[in-house]
Amino acid sequence: MSQEPFFEPIPSQSSDWQPKSSPQRSGPTPQSALIVFVLMALAFTGGWFSNQAINNPVPQSAQPYAPTIWDAWSLIDKYYVNKNAVNHQQMAYDMINAMVNSLGDTGHTRFMTPQEVQQFNAQITNSDIVGIGVFLEQEQTASGVINVIQATIPKAPASTAGLLPGDQFISVNGQDVTHASQSQLSSVIRGKQGTPVTITVYRSGVKQNLSFTLTRQPFSAPLVTFDYFQQDKIGFVQLSGFDQGASQQLTTALKTLQTEGMQSLILDLRGNPGGYVSEAIAVASDFLANNKVVVYEKSSDGSITPDMVQSDGMHLNIPMVILVDNGTASAAEIVTAAIHDNRPDVPVIGVQTFGTDTVLEQFDLPDGSQLLLGIKEYLTPDKTQFQPGVGLIPTQVVTLSSNSFPENPLTLQELNQSESSVLAGQGLTDDTQLIAAIKYLQTIKTNG
Repeated sequence: MSQEPFFEPIPSQSSDWQPKSSPQRSGPTPQSALIVFVLMALAFTGGWFSNQAINNPVPQSAQPYAPTIWDAWSLIDKYYVNKNAVNHQQMAYDMINAMVNSLGDTGHTRFMTPQEVQQFNAQITNSDIVGIGVFLEQEQTASGVINVIQATIPKAPASTAGLLPGDQFISVNGQDVTHASQSQLSSVIRGKQGTPVTITVYRSGVKQNLSFTLTRQPFSAPLVTFDYFQQDKIGFVQLSGFDQGASQQLTTALKTLQTEGMQSLILDLRGNPGGYVSEAIAVASDFLANNKVVVYEKSSDGSITPDMVQSDGMHLNIPMVILVDNGTASAAEIVTAAIHDNRPDVPVIGVQTFGTDTVLEQFDLPDGSQLLLGIKEYLTPDKTQFQPGVGLIPTQVVTLSSNSFPENPLTLQELNQSESSVLAGQGLTDDTQLIAAIKYLQTIKTNG
């Protein structure tokens, strides 16, 4: 049985770990699709799910078509000339995928094989992952795409070995990966726990390439990372997903920032594909007053049910900004809308979000595969329903250049970047969205 319902977009492919990366319904944006952890598990999160046994008769409306399906199956099985090409499991899976695709809920409702189910369950429970532990970005250069480390996961092999943000992958175990795709890089970085992997990188300012031999180890990727801009007392919190434990990590981060003197906050939901509804409600509850609606669920019969703010939330009411992009989806869109609808003074900065409008339920199939089906729709507190693939339009549209990507609090800490250096564009990348958020909060502080 599943643990609880969830919102959820589709996975994307990456390196050693599949991060909270951009969903792919309408095509990933350069900045959101390339944010990857190097840890490897499919980045499924979100939806409203509960496992259910499947033991249903063929509905009456489908009965005229069922014989056609099985007649076609039998004819292929009996007469197709190349018997070695007849794969019954593949035939069954392809039929299910075709049925799912006919629904038009692209990127949300879907079929998962038993192997994908295992990876899915590991992801949504935020289980330990075996790998080297880096956030990876791809940059477009004149010579082609290159793979660059955005940040390392604290205490993971890459961090311990001395790899740094900005290091460019050159080779892995002697194999050239300078212009490798994410999947190609993933296949050579991943491996069994305890096995060695030699990473060679180019580091700006260093004449010769550097080589590091790491031992692949299990580690936990943080769902929440944060930094503090002392100059204007701004907290900078990045929430990468709404997997199990996300709200607890966020509350811990917020309390830490409060002790440091935080007076305003940047909540970064860029590249966040969603997660458990309970986590989304708990996160929204940290920024909203009691008795406020976080989201409405609309059933197929038209009935609408509200999910309310939790009474045990922090209920912070400090000035804040929410950062979003095309990879902000599902539960991340719900939290964005919940905060902005209830607190119109909170600006949303970035670019249009992904656009997810259905609530998923998880159904077990007899061989361990699963169907994730959209069984409800959700509405924002203002009772606005998203159009699939449209999403939220920020109150302040700010784009990133083609060779830039979102800053990560870990990156700022590893490179000792201050608020002033971010504003001057002196970090690993020129994050114009983060800069716009800082400038807005500076204005609020000045006017306040």
